[in-house]
Amino acid sequence: MALFSGVCADELPSTLKPQVNERAVYGWNARHQAVMQRNRTVKPEYVIFGDSITHRWGGEPSGDKRALGAGKAAWENLFSPHTVTNMGFGSDYVDNAYYRVQLGELDGISPRVIIVLLGTNNIGGRKDTPRACADNLKAFVSLVREKCPSSKILLLGILPRKEKELAPLIMETNQIISGLADGSTVFFANPGTGFLAKDGVSPKRGLLVDGLHPGAKGYDVLGKELSLLLKKMDGKYKGSSVVR
Repeated sequence: MALFSGVCADELPSTLKPQVNERAVYGWNARHQAVMQRNRTVKPEYVIFGDSITHRWGGEPSGDKRALGAGKAAWENLFSPHTVTNMGFGSDYVDNAYYRVQLGELDGISPRVIIVLLGTNNIGGRKDTPRACADNLKAFVSLVREKCPSSKILLLGILPRKEKELAPLIMETNQIISGLADGSTVFFANPGTGFLAKDGVSPKRGLLVDGLHPGAKGYDVLGKELSLLLKKMDGKYKGSSVVR
């Protein structure tokens, strides 16, 4: 259980660089402040950390306008009876999300479940190795655990992408990070398996709009899987009364 005892700055993996996301094409700092304000105001039952896949999905603070509401129905079907904060920041590495937690995005709240969907930009953008990406996620989970010791953490595997050469790297990363689960406070799931075609490598047609971001059908797949997981993890999870 040493993994969850907290990670000091001098113990961080050399691959982790906590910092502001200077690549963001939106107001990264403004979104950070909006998340902080929302969490001070509503005390969310659930939060979901992520990159543009989460940022574009739905909920509050308001999502990426480029999504054009593709995931709105799936978000509402998953979360509508509950208070949730969307903590997805487009183009974030795990490193940037780590920095956001250092800046206080989890301070003063205790969500029942903290969902983490990060890593695709580390693997597909920065070209981190699976081990480097997994080490960064390990440090992130440890920091989240330190900040919110009474919360359960649901760590999700990296979703499939159109680049076939990335498939074995994503698979290896997911295999490594699955070992972070302890079955009590930290859980792992890989909803990306529902995105795969029969070859077990390529995403199914119609689920990703650009080879990376889910469209409406893709968010439906993701939302339905998360609904099942939350029902198992949290006795207070109600899901939506909407049948789709």
